Amino acid sequence: MNTPAIHEPAPPVAQLCAVTKSYTIAGEHELKVLDNVDLAVNQGEFLALLGQSGSGKSTILRCLTGLIDPSAGRALANGKTLDGVNPDASVVFQTFALYPWLTVEQNVAVGLMSRPVGRAERDAAVDRAIDLIGLGNYHEAYPRELSGGMRQRVGIARALVSKPKLLCLDEAFSALDVLTAENLRQELISLWRSPGSGLSSVFMVTHNIEEAVEMATRIVVVFPRPGRIGLVLENPLPYPRDTKAPEFQRLVSVIHESITRMTLPDLPPEVPVAGQPISRARSRMESIPLVPVGQILGLLSILHDSPELSNIYDISDEIGREFGDTIAIVKAAEILELIDTPKDEVRFTELGRRFVAADRFGRRAIFAEQVFKLRIFHIIIALLKEFEEIEADRVIKDIASALPYDNPEKTFETMIAWGRYAGLMDCNAKTKMVFVPKEEEAIQDTQM
Repeated sequence: MNTPAIHEPAPPVAQLCAVTKSYTIAGEHELKVLDNVDLAVNQGEFLALLGQSGSGKSTILRCLTGLIDPSAGRALANGKTLDGVNPDASVVFQTFALYPWLTVEQNVAVGLMSRPVGRAERDAAVDRAIDLIGLGNYHEAYPRELSGGMRQRVGIARALVSKPKLLCLDEAFSALDVLTAENLRQELISLWRSPGSGLSSVFMVTHNIEEAVEMATRIVVVFPRPGRIGLVLENPLPYPRDTKAPEFQRLVSVIHESITRMTLPDLPPEVPVAGQPISRARSRMESIPLVPVGQILGLLSILHDSPELSNIYDISDEIGREFGDTIAIVKAAEILELIDTPKDEVRFTELGRRFVAADRFGRRAIFAEQVFKLRIFHIIIALLKEFEEIEADRVIKDIASALPYDNPEKTFETMIAWGRYAGLMDCNAKTKMVFVPKEEEAIQDTQM
């Protein structure tokens, strides 16, 4: 009796095993972008990677394709350790990145430059890729003669011309208008599902939750600072997917709630320690969202003018920003204690109501009081009490030590912007020195 052969499952097309990635910035400071990431793109699947800006999505894509090396852990392709760029993967980036002096045909042929193919084989592959993506009549056109959607089609054709086992999309539709992006999404799904296209697996980086649910068979949410895998969600919805269907909306809500709980957790108030004086500064060293003051003021204005907008998802639709950006703005207003966020609701605090009712001087005084409570600002405030001016580089290094998973330069820029509005501090762009604005010293003195 013959024993039937046991077929081992095919290894993932691309895989990360316990990958950590760090960069050296601000002198010798090490910024950890990814921490212990395990991720696999399987044969035949469409995997979407979701996350806020700065969560490490693009870094994961670059490690997965071999464009950069992990600081620790391993990247694999088809079960083997990846050494250099993955030859079986192609990437489509957010920007069109076409050579303006080359025709459509020549731009697509760039995708074969690293492969030793004859002229006849190259021409046949280029024609096939151009036809697949619906640009059959544009071989001789130049990028300047094409619309944004058509230029992105050329980018996709260039990625497909080498017949990759894995097509990677890095925010590939975000620069397009809504209708063009939707049309191109549907065409790409049809292309991936078509047996004759040769396209097996797709890995898509996106910040658009609805886009991920519409396209992917599996969705992975990355949590930031440092980037790590959070929610992993199978998506069994049949194609074509109805964005208004109850199950589609349920999956969108699950992802929304996951990101909201992670970014805006309902933390209990800090309890004063018996026998110790009550400090107006918070005890936790908390990151601040990298959000301009104007966006915080804009959110408060919308909440004031449209009180029916109490749900964070509705607010995101109203202001026309992607969900991750909205979360960051709401988080900024919350840590300043101007709003509260029970679950997915956004409500004014009493202080927030006083803020929007105040004149510009009253608003500035309230803002200064709240900024002073944030411990990260005490790095600068304490130095400014001792020195008339301090070097920006010194402050950036202190921020890097206090918040090891944050970008210290961007955090510094945001702190200066908030401090400038509050009248607590400013930075001379030429001398790179931080100082107390002379005309606002009285405001600072009231906080001390």
